Amino acid sequence: MTAEASGAAPSTAALGDRIAGAVLALLAVAAWWHAQTFVSGFRQPVGPDLFPRLVCVPLGVLALYLMCRPGLNQRWPRGVALLRQAGLLVVLGGYAGFLESWGFLPATLVGSVLLIRLFDAAWRQALVSGVSLTVILYLLFEYALGIPLPAVPGLGV
Repeated sequence: MTAEASGAAPSTAALGDRIAGAVLALLAVAAWWHAQTFVSGFRQPVGPDLFPRLVCVPLGVLALYLMCRPGLNQRWPRGVALLRQAGLLVVLGGYAGFLESWGFLPATLVGSVLLIRLFDAAWRQALVSGVSLTVILYLLFEYALGIPLPAVPGLGV
């Protein structure tokens, strides 16, 4: 029986899950709202707001689930795990911040290499995987889906 079912005060882990769920729900709503500001080309069937909105839906649903039914893991991360989680947030925030000014290719390459390095990959593995991921994502969005990506300033790529 959980602490909440027995009428006792919720554990700090359950409270942490609910706070995280609330933050993620706010992020989903904000990203959905911000996606409407993305400009699409003339007569483009799929605009650049499609992918962010597709990500917002499961993010919002899972955030609500996390708030209503906090997870079973009652341990808070410590030490290296906590630093990796903080690093992940910094890298993702940096990626979002630099995507428009750097363009898709360099921002995605740097972001993916740093994320891969956060999980103990060697530099060579991280670079090969980062380049591969960047090229595949570029081809997928630009050509398969027809969704324009932020160009590299000065190069138009």
